[in-house]
Amino acid sequence: MRLSHLRDVLPEADFIDFEDVPITGVANDSRRVKPGHLFVAVPGYKEDGLRFVVDALGRGCVAVLTDRRAHGLPRVPQVVVPDVRRALAHVASHFYRNPSSALTVVGVTGTKGKTTTTYLVRSMFEAAGGKVGLLGTISYVIGEREIPAPMTTPDSVDLQGYLAQMREEGLTHAVMEVSSHALHQRRAEGIEFAAGVLTNLTRDHLDFHKTHEEYRDAKAILFEGLRRERVAVLNADDPASDEYARRTAARTVWYGMRPGMDVSAEVMQSDLDGTLVHLWTVRGDAEFRLPLIGRHNVLNLLAATATVLALGHPLVAAVEGAKATRCVPGRLEPVECGQPFHVFVDYAHTEDSLRNVISALRPLVQGRVIVVFGCGGDRDRGKRPLMGRAVEELADVAIVTSDNPRSEDPKRILEEVVAGMTDPSRRTVIADREEAIFHAIRAAAPGDVVLLAGKGHEHYQVLKDVVKPFDDREVAIRAITGAARV
Repeated sequence: MRLSHLRDVLPEADFIDFEDVPITGVANDSRRVKPGHLFVAVPGYKEDGLRFVVDALGRGCVAVLTDRRAHGLPRVPQVVVPDVRRALAHVASHFYRNPSSALTVVGVTGTKGKTTTTYLVRSMFEAAGGKVGLLGTISYVIGEREIPAPMTTPDSVDLQGYLAQMREEGLTHAVMEVSSHALHQRRAEGIEFAAGVLTNLTRDHLDFHKTHEEYRDAKAILFEGLRRERVAVLNADDPASDEYARRTAARTVWYGMRPGMDVSAEVMQSDLDGTLVHLWTVRGDAEFRLPLIGRHNVLNLLAATATVLALGHPLVAAVEGAKATRCVPGRLEPVECGQPFHVFVDYAHTEDSLRNVISALRPLVQGRVIVVFGCGGDRDRGKRPLMGRAVEELADVAIVTSDNPRSEDPKRILEEVVAGMTDPSRRTVIADREEAIFHAIRAAAPGDVVLLAGKGHEHYQVLKDVVKPFDDREVAIRAITGAARV
């Protein structure tokens, strides 16, 4: 790519000190700049990218993309645009030769259920004969490679690079989680989505978006960007879907638990090994056992099925793919060491997700529901008492502990969670998460279920500026087997 190519990619740009230099790479972090790179000076939330132009020049960058002219620099071509984040996404797509155009790309957004829905869609595409890449909260999967995910949706440069790798490895499909942060920051601009999927919309991330309306509008960006010939897959059970249907030009496909939708279902039977469902679709109906627990996972199944059918694949592929889906890491993931009670690890970290997962478990166990949970620091404080209230209302025993306190005082977080609870006899507060898990498992009796909520697949805990290894599953195994605390 040459710098002159950006005249077509960014028609709104001003070119200062123009020289048609070859561009060998794109970087928005000066530490990743190599000779021949275009450095993109992104205005950050804590740091301004323009502060790092000199460092980028020292590492060999040959041009700068920015939202305002940088003065006092050695002579270097500058490309000035109104929205540098949007521009970065389109430049990255162009640099990698628009990889999404060679793939069937499905973007899944929503507060809860994104990860499980992407796993279901991937399995269904594979059952239909596709070769499928995955980008999401847990990992980025490209062919035989699996890369741990530092964030749900990669930044624009990495995202386009991963899609390009999928294309080069002969993959046919890509399924990705699209977070509200990514949509707000325009990381997914330039991707040609075949379908956009909404799981649901409930309270979350108000530390970033400030209001629920801003959060809703961020999610809407996915659907507003769909072309007329594409598909918007919407949850008829969620009121936000009506808003998104009005804001998209794409064909709308509806799923939900009530009859009359394009895809709907009835739960026939449930136990701790899965859910027997009867599925109704515009392509016929089917009855089979879904190896996942809970009504919320049936909704995830409906979202995935509606997507795959809307993109032209047969019902049998959806059914076989669903049957082949195994437990998603950290999503009602069982921990089994021969104990006479059940232990599950789940990522539930909002009021609504806690209600969903506890409600899913409650009718399936004979004993008590014991819940260990906390709330992350430096995040929406308003949800803390709501989470406490939800657990108190639905669980038999509530053990309030730390999640990722980050820079906050763990004691204050615990106090704000407990503020939503009214019955001191039904709760125990233990700040140390490992101690809390050991306490819960020692208290469990035959027939009980212990739910370790909040961290799910995470293998770390953040306290102040320290990131220490921590995995709920590993701690639970040590507690069950009687191993000593670390």
